Amino acid sequence: MKFNILDLLLPRETKFYDHFEEQADILIKAALVFHDLMTHLEKMPEHEIKQKIGEIKELETKGDTVEHKIIDDLSQTFITPFDREDIHAMAVNIDRALDILNSSVNKIDMYNIRKTPAHVIHFADIIVDMCKELRTLMGLFRAKGNVDETVAKIHQYENKADYLFHISMADLFNNNTNAVEIIKFKEVYEHLENLTDCVDYIAKTIRGIIVKLG
Repeated sequence: MKFNILDLLLPRETKFYDHFEEQADILIKAALVFHDLMTHLEKMPEHEIKQKIGEIKELETKGDTVEHKIIDDLSQTFITPFDREDIHAMAVNIDRALDILNSSVNKIDMYNIRKTPAHVIHFADIIVDMCKELRTLMGLFRAKGNVDETVAKIHQYENKADYLFHISMADLFNNNTNAVEIIKFKEVYEHLENLTDCVDYIAKTIRGIIVKLG
C-alpha cells in the first residue's frame, strides 16, 4: 500500500471497518444457525424450529441496524477511507446476504419443509465456510494485508455452489414428479445460490478497492 501524505494531514474515518466487521460477524452467526437448522431439521421439535427461524430474523434485524448506521455515517463523514460508492456497495450487499438467508428459512417454514435434502445441507456447509472467509477478509482489509488468497478461496466456494446448484436442479427435475415440490425447492436452491453470489461479490469489491488504493 502506497504512503499518502493526505492520510497524515487529513486523517480518514476508520469506523467503517468496525461496521463491516460487525456485519460479517452477524452474517457468520446467522449462517451457523441456518446450518444447525438444516442439519437437524427432520428431528428438531417444531418449537425449536421456530426458535431457530426467530434467531435468524433477529440477526437479520441487527444487520439492518448496522447497514443503516453505515449509511448515516457515510452522509456525515467528510473523508472516508475509500470511495463512498464502494462503502455503500459493501454495506448493501452484506445486508442483502443476511436478507436472503432470512428469506430462505422463511420459505422453508412457509412451505412446511421438514426434511432437508442433502443438497441443502451441502449449501449450508459452503455458506458457513464462505462467511468465515469473509470475516477473515475484513480483518485483512482493515490491516491493509494481502487479500488475494482469501478472495480466491471465497471464489472457489462460489464455484462449488454454482456446481451444486446445477446438480440440485437436475436432481430436482429428474427425480421428482410432484410439481409443487419442484417449485418449493427450486426457490430455495435459487435463494441459496444467490447468497453465495452475494458473498463472492463482496470479496471482489474489496479486491477492487485494494487495487484502486494502490
